[in-house]
Amino acid sequence: MQVSVETTGSLTRKMTIAVPAAQFEDQIADRVRSTAKKVSLPGFRRGKVPLSEVERRFGEALRNEVASDLVKSSLEDAVRQEDIPMVGAPSVELVNLDPGADLEFTATFEVLPEVDLVDLSTLHVRKPVAEVGETDIDEMVESLRKQRTEWNPVERPVGADDRVVVDYSLKVDGEVLGHPQADFTFVVGSSQVASELDAAVIGMTVGETRAFPITVQRDNNETSGELEAIGEVVLKSLEAPSVPDLDEAFFEAFGVVDEAVPWDGDEPTGDAMPRGDVLDSRDEDEQGHEPVVEGDAVPPGALAKFRANVLERMEAELEVAARNETRRQVMGALARAHRFVLPRVLVEEELEQERQRAAQMMGVPIEHANLGDVIEQRVRERVRTRLVVREVVQREGLQADDERIRARIEEIVAPYEQPDEVRSWIYGDEEQLQRVELGVLEDQLVEHILSKATVESVPATYKDVVTGNSIPELPFEEPTSADADLDRSPFERDDAEDPDEASSPEAGVGEAEKPPKGRLRRWFGGKRA
Repeated sequence: MQVSVETTGSLTRKMTIAVPAAQFEDQIADRVRSTAKKVSLPGFRRGKVPLSEVERRFGEALRNEVASDLVKSSLEDAVRQEDIPMVGAPSVELVNLDPGADLEFTATFEVLPEVDLVDLSTLHVRKPVAEVGETDIDEMVESLRKQRTEWNPVERPVGADDRVVVDYSLKVDGEVLGHPQADFTFVVGSSQVASELDAAVIGMTVGETRAFPITVQRDNNETSGELEAIGEVVLKSLEAPSVPDLDEAFFEAFGVVDEAVPWDGDEPTGDAMPRGDVLDSRDEDEQGHEPVVEGDAVPPGALAKFRANVLERMEAELEVAARNETRRQVMGALARAHRFVLPRVLVEEELEQERQRAAQMMGVPIEHANLGDVIEQRVRERVRTRLVVREVVQREGLQADDERIRARIEEIVAPYEQPDEVRSWIYGDEEQLQRVELGVLEDQLVEHILSKATVESVPATYKDVVTGNSIPELPFEEPTSADADLDRSPFERDDAEDPDEASSPEAGVGEAEKPPKGRLRRWFGGKRA
């Protein structure tokens, strides 16, 4: 087999392969013989069809089949022989398929870029630092109460926080705009609807109709801008919220049961409070915090135990969120520090996945799922980050630690009722096992980079960390002309432009989205330690 490789672009290669005619013809002859043994033709017994007849009838099709198989196998051998890091499916073109001549074809494809890694000690990583405060616990307790809100019909005018069911429509110059809404439900003051509609229902009673002015946006192919419209709303039902008390039933619903010694009627000592005592909203506990609810019967020690339980869960959530934010900062620092040409095929694969997700969420055909420039830029940075990570892993010789892999799997299976079955499934599914390995490898990578980089601790609140707002996103960098050239796809025209941005904190390695089967190893290479 003769192989020649031509560089046709920064990341594109054109490989020309010639398979000797003798090898090609021998395989064709073998295919003819194997076909003759199993083919059935009129006038011949099965397996007794002459080779000449098989070749006359099926010769061209068999030649094409053998050529297809040889192209695939010889291309794989050539890529391995030349040690070329090919990515994506190549574009193959047959050059010569004539009888008695060498089988010749070309394959055009992209290769992985060469990533010139910076000194990891020059990286700057921001890391959020936060604690759960008493106010955070208060807000969480109140949030848990609101999650269990019950709604009860009332006969009075609508007020803030009520839940209403309405019919409403909009008119512009007397003509109905869009489609009227029937039996539309929302909570007043929750920003679920336009502020004008929210304000209009205040003070209404069931059965009442009210008109109100509202500004709407018109956006079509011809015109865009604001329009003054008249809304009409009919109140069909009204319900008031009933938030549960902080009582024993509420605590037990969250798995917190008071195990204090039953009260015998004597005065409590220490922090204990006799079962059935009532907390008044004017009183404060020993830490100086006002009880959340007036008139709640609180078992002795149950409130403190419940708050301790909430604190434990919040601290666990904070730890995970801070770790994830630190990981995003590490990945962002890696991406910002490296500029190189991105393989078009890898970018397109990621964009296709994003389009599929967007189409599914919007309920539209995939061709109508427009991602927008920001999403496309983030996809490019995600690809960039993965390629940099791949290089770091290989250069630093990082391998997923077996002990940590086993520990991670035990964490995964622990919540299940039949952990042994889940464990066996993970170990028996190569892709699932690879996902666990990559998660562990990513943790080790982050730890490795943090040990070398300059790490800045950024004070933050619990709420900001768990909502992903603890560290402001760096502004997009305007690419220089040199950067624009680097980020241009090798398949684009010379006059095509492809602006790029600084890394998004979302440009991670182990995102929750599931990569297509068979791609996991390609990003990192390597193997388990």
